[in-house]
Amino acid sequence: MDFCNFWLALLILAVLGCCSEGSPLLSDKTNGVIGKHVTFKTTITSTQDFLTVTWNFNKGQVIAPIITSIPSSNTENIDEKYASRIIYNKTTCELQLGPLVKEDGGEYTLTVVTLMGKQLSGQIDLEVLEPVTDVKISSNVPEAVEFNSTVVLTCSAKGSFTYKWMNGSDTLVVDGTHVQLNTVGNVLNIAEVRRTDLRGPIVCIAENALESGRSAPFNLTVSYGPEKVVMTQTPTDSFLKKGSNLTLACSAQSDPPAQLQWMLNGEEMPQKTTASITLTNVDETNSGNYSCVAYNAKTNRYVPSLVAVVSVLEALSGTNISSSSSLLIAGNSTVNITCSAATGKAESVEWLKDSKPLTPGDRVILSADKKSLTIVKVVREDAGDYKCQLKNKVNKDESTYKMVINYGPVNGKVDGKRAVKFEELVKLTCSAESVPPSTYSWKLNGTAMNFSHAVITIEKAMVTDSGLYTCEAFNPITRMMNSATHKLAVTEVGAVDEGLSGGAIAGIVIGVLVAVVILACIIKRKKKSSSDVASPY
Repeated sequence: MDFCNFWLALLILAVLGCCSEGSPLLSDKTNGVIGKHVTFKTTITSTQDFLTVTWNFNKGQVIAPIITSIPSSNTENIDEKYASRIIYNKTTCELQLGPLVKEDGGEYTLTVVTLMGKQLSGQIDLEVLEPVTDVKISSNVPEAVEFNSTVVLTCSAKGSFTYKWMNGSDTLVVDGTHVQLNTVGNVLNIAEVRRTDLRGPIVCIAENALESGRSAPFNLTVSYGPEKVVMTQTPTDSFLKKGSNLTLACSAQSDPPAQLQWMLNGEEMPQKTTASITLTNVDETNSGNYSCVAYNAKTNRYVPSLVAVVSVLEALSGTNISSSSSLLIAGNSTVNITCSAATGKAESVEWLKDSKPLTPGDRVILSADKKSLTIVKVVREDAGDYKCQLKNKVNKDESTYKMVINYGPVNGKVDGKRAVKFEELVKLTCSAESVPPSTYSWKLNGTAMNFSHAVITIEKAMVTDSGLYTCEAFNPITRMMNSATHKLAVTEVGAVDEGLSGGAIAGIVIGVLVAVVILACIIKRKKKSSSDVASPY
């Protein structure tokens, strides 16, 4: 039996007695485009239980076979009209057809007969669409004037499709009055056009169920402005340092772009017609009122920007603090310190002491301009770091002055042991509060010693080192002296600290020796008396 007769016998068998199940196709409708391919999707994942698989094309009353497959023998019979136009998937039974022509539209049938004699059958309708090509926009006017022109845009294309308009990335919105679309959707009418109507670019999209085509971006020029003229300044400060640079930039909303002219104090600045200007190394002559004027030759309008007021000041530098006296003694000296800058004019002065704001008082007096500070009869607590901060509108500068107050010596004292053993190490330390540090001299029992340091060290104390030590601290600047005393006792050889004198200890030792001698005599006497007794034998 040849292949055709076998296929016919199986088909008759299926019609006569086989059971049918659900469709093996994913959908019953699909679309394709002329010149492209379409794939008929199935739900089949394996053909191992299939006896035959058949694809047919139904065009009206005519059934045209496409392919018949017998999986068990890996045999396929493809109609010669489809031999070069299909790709068949042996596992899923899916069929790819193409390139499509208009005549491919119609119903396609998939019939499967299993080894058990069951039949699976499904139909899918293919609609073949024309491709979308040559999409373009045309306008009734080359250039529009805001609020005056009515613009008509027409979209044309080839193929089967519907129309959609885009304004930039958003769908163009019509309101039925100002912006209108015709019934077909390919003609857009904009009455009394505004610049915001066509911010664009405008794009026309022609599309069908499978594909779409876009026109080239269309931009319609709408003349307007200038408006919203804005001037920016860098740096933004109203007060600039002398020698710095100033950049001014001007922008305006205008179509065509506005022409610009820079102004200083209401007068045109020569050759200053660019969008930005830079003034380098400015000085006081550059102070004034800056603005720019925007002009549109199409609308014949002049619009000025707001005015920027710029003042150029010399920066503060070389700040220094000078003092009326370099030598200050507590309780005697009065001092005046003055703060000044080598260049620039200060608008405010602030004094700090040890990083804290200085508070004026009865002794601490600031001048009216706060540049001079007077301290009457300084005290030791006035010592510290004095900082002067000068400020103006462009910068600040500062200087620090260290004030030294000479005082003392006061609160002298001697530290050390008051009683030591014979030949023990002795260290006595003298101290006193003093600026500058004091020099020291020592006396023992009123007699000057050959020591000129704050610390006396005696390596091995002798009894002769006992007595009253006096330390004298002397400040060479204040010419003041302060003394302190310390009493030291050095014990004799072998002495202890229990309170017994040397004679008492010696008496105890002699008494112990006498007792030992008496005890020895008694023992000897007893031994002798024992040896005089006669023997009983």
